[in-house]
Amino acid sequence: MATLERVIEEARTLKPDELCTLRDAIDDLLAEGSESPISEEEFARHLAAKGIIAPIAPPQADAVEDDEWEPVEFTGKPLSEMIIEERR
Repeated sequence: MATLERVIEEARTLKPDELCTLRDAIDDLLAEGSESPISEEEFARHLAAKGIIAPIAPPQADAVEDDEWEPVEFTGKPLSEMIIEERR
């Protein structure tokens, strides 16, 4: 008996949930190499469309760029020290 025929005969003996697992494995094998890699942004949109993650908000027009950001100067202890003291 040919290998393919033997695989098909074995597949006929599987339970429905095992058949679903087999189908997923076959789909994964078929998908390998057939699709070009997608960008991180496209992947995030795909996950958002399936409801796995929340939709990604578009960047705000008035958002402050990192190079424009300046830290606020203040006197006294560093904030990290104050937090540690409060936890003790």
